[in-house]
Parts: sequence; C-alpha cells; structure tokens
Amino acid sequence: MMRAAPVLHALTPTLLLGATALAAPVLDSAQGSVELQQAGGTWMPRAASGEITLGLRTGAGRAEIRAGAGRVTVGSASRLRRYLDEVDLQQGRFYLRGPAAVHVQGQHLVMDGAGSLRVDLDGPVRRVAVITGQVRIDRSGRVTTVRGGQQLDLHSGQLSAFRETDPWYAAQFRGEGSASVQATRGAVTLGRAGQTRGAVIGDTLEIGATLNTGAGAWAEVGFTGGGYLRLNEQSELSVLSVDRTDRGREVLLKLARGTAWNVVQKGQGGYRIDTPVVSTAVRGTVFRVDADGLVKVFEGQVALPSSADQAVSAGQQRSGAGTVGTLVPDATDRFNQARDAERARPLSLTLPRAPLSLSDLILSARSLPDATLSAQVAGQRVPLNADGDTFRLERLAAPLPEGTYPVTVTAERFGQTLTRTVTVTVDRSAPQADLRAERRGHLLLLSGAVTDAVPGALTVTARIGPRSYTRRVTSGEPLRWALPLADPTAPVQVSARDAAGNERDAALR
Repeated sequence: MMRAAPVLHALTPTLLLGATALAAPVLDSAQGSVELQQAGGTWMPRAASGEITLGLRTGAGRAEIRAGAGRVTVGSASRLRRYLDEVDLQQGRFYLRGPAAVHVQGQHLVMDGAGSLRVDLDGPVRRVAVITGQVRIDRSGRVTTVRGGQQLDLHSGQLSAFRETDPWYAAQFRGEGSASVQATRGAVTLGRAGQTRGAVIGDTLEIGATLNTGAGAWAEVGFTGGGYLRLNEQSELSVLSVDRTDRGREVLLKLARGTAWNVVQKGQGGYRIDTPVVSTAVRGTVFRVDADGLVKVFEGQVALPSSADQAVSAGQQRSGAGTVGTLVPDATDRFNQARDAERARPLSLTLPRAPLSLSDLILSARSLPDATLSAQVAGQRVPLNADGDTFRLERLAAPLPEGTYPVTVTAERFGQTLTRTVTVTVDRSAPQADLRAERRGHLLLLSGAVTDAVPGALTVTARIGPRSYTRRVTSGEPLRWALPLADPTAPVQVSARDAAGNERDAALR
C-alpha cells in the first residue's frame, strides 16, 4: 500500500556552484515492491533496471539508484521523482554515498567527494544527517554546510550533533515479511486504500494499513517468525514498512494513539514503534508503549535510539517526559498479562474416536474457544462453526455420495496447529428386515435376519400394543427374540434402524 505524496516545498532551479556534473538517475536494482511512474501519472511495477524518467516509489521493498558518480538507496515506503535530471527525494528514507547531487523536497544538496549521509522524510524529525564527509545544502538561496557527525533539521534549519543508532541501510532486504490479525474483540476496523471495514482474523496488514479499536475493544497482530502486539482499546496503529535486515526481520509501525502491548520472542528479530514522542527498537522482550510516550518493560530491555535517552530494563518505566523510574502496573497491564496467560494455553482438539456412520456429513469437535477449525474431506476444505468450545460442521453445500471418507480436522491458534482424522461413512439406505413373528400364548417369537449395506450394529424395535422393546443386533446375523405378549390379540410392529439413523418397518411373516 502506498501513502499519498506530501505537498512539496516550492522548488528552486538554483544549483550550487561547483556541484557534481548532472547525470540522469538510473535504477540499478530493486527488491520487493518497487514501482516506476509512467506517462500520465500511472505507476507500474519495475520490469528491469533502467533510466528513471518520471518517478519511483517503494512499498515493502528497496531500490538502488545510480545518480552520476554517487549512489542512492531507497528504503521501504519511500518516494522520489526526477527533477532537473536529478532525483528529488520526496517521502520516506534514503541513504546516499558521494559524490552526489540531489534535491531534498526541492532543496539542492551536494556532496562533492566521498562520504555518506541519510535523509529521513517519514516522521516528526525530517533531517539530513551526515555520517562521513560533508555536504552543502541550498535552502532558498542560503547555503549551509553539514559535516560528518552533524544533522540539519529541514523544518527549522538548525544544526545539531548526530550519532547513528539505526543503520537500516546497512542491511539487505530479503522479503516482504508479514503482519496479520490473529484475534479481535469488539469494534475493530481495518483501513486501507481509502476504504474501511471490520477487521477479521487472517487480515494481512500491508504497507499503509491502519488498525483502529473502539471502546472496550482490542486486536492482536502476529508477526512472521513469532511475537505479537496487542492493540488495546481506543488505539490506532499503522504499518509504515516491513524489512528484513542483517539483525533480523523488522516491521516499522506507528502508534498514533492509545496503547500497544508487545511480546517479542528472543531470536526472532524485532520491530520499532514510533509514537509522537518516542521511538522504540525492540528485541526479545515484553513491554507496553503508549502514544504519549509512556514505556513499561516487564521482561528484557527496550532500547530508545537517541543519544539523550537510556535503555529501559525489566521492572522500569519511562514517562513521556523521559523520566525513568520503578515500574507501577495498572489495570491495563493486568488485563494484558491475563490475556497473555490465556493466549499461552496449549491448543487442544477432540474428535469422536470411533468411525462414524451418518446420513449427511455433520461433525462436532471441541477445542479452545478462540481457535480456528477447518475440515478437509473429499478434496474440499470447509470451516467449522464455533459455539464456545464446540465446533460444528453442518452439511456440505453439495451432499456427499454414499461411501466412506476420511475427514481431517485442523485446529489453528496463534501459530499452534493440531490435526486429527476420523473416518465417516455416509449412509442413506435403511436396513432390510426379513422377520417371522409367531404368537405362542403369552409369548411373541421373532426370528430371521436384519441386514444393512454398512456392516455394524443395528437397533431393532418391537412395539406390542402400548409397550416397546429394543435390541441391538449385528447386520446379517440370525435373530431369535422372545417377547412377552400380555394380550394375544395386540398389534405388533417391528422396525430396524442403522447407526446413520436410517429406519424401516419390517414386513412380518
């Protein structure tokens, strides 16, 4: 999903004197989602490397651009255009190696010699930060020199010290990764591509997706490789990028309001959450972060990537003002801890043990109430409907022909999977009863045989006047049954029923 381009600053055609000779920008390589702008303003997936004629944008991807003698790495969820035969960096994050000449939202930037810098245009801090070497920036006719270890705030024009703490550009992008909705309660909505609908389990959160929770609602988002985030009530979360780095998978999220509870498994990589006042880089921990900057750490450690901030360790919390003190749990924390314990319960799945004989495929199973169950039968996969911890398969759209079928039921819950198989025989044919009835004083003697297309036990019911008697018999075996006959003239009716419920009255001889 692509974000709308921001309104550009007024562009100036003035170029810095002594700037590196201009050369048309060329796309050298691309990974993941990378699109080039075509005539008429349409965007198409890049087919091959080549000259950038109008513009380029990335989703969950990365692009390498040759700009004269320099290089530009384009991060996820970023956008640039071609302007005066240079790249004009408009939105997102970029890493440049000199010598290079580019525009940054209309402001001309030149690095005459070797060196490196980063440009960040996707958060509250919009800056040019020089790692090595030096650059000159023409800001509406005023030239500023920025040296290694310095950064220029593009809003205020102020220079300050810079120390690199997030070298995203040093990593290699290896795939799109994924974040998906694993559980919801209450009013949870998913917005993407300008449309909003109720979020459902299994929704994948793509670049630009926004998840919102209402009063008393929450949603859990699971990440590739393990770990999850629980968005508490009255909260909003958006996905800015999904990258895989040399340190592990990284999903860049933005918490605009509310509270997010996070459980990140050790060794699975991690993710960052940007709020209006704090950015957290996480690996192997359990913590809470609020949009107002509150960070509470329950396990592990949360690194706050800023030279002015210290890490927050287990048993500590950091206020929005930056003060670190002793952790004080509240009702929100206790709710999340209880929910974590519920989520950690081992998955279970119970099916009927014996083979089943049914007239139609109706099946019940038991599992945890928030599990998802499906059945595979005769080449079809169908969901089971939940009613608490009981799940039911209620007849297929097209009834199965008579016969015996293996039915495989799969239960899934937060990355756990269990599979069980039961044999079901679909039988719609009633038993055949060949019986003889003899009245001998106060006894009724039944003899003969009851047979069914499906071998197994059958139930024979004899009704003598107002009284009924039942007996279990095996299909095809001889039957001899003596029953009391209080009234020698009482009417007699006999029926046979199989395990599938098919029943037929016997014609007595």
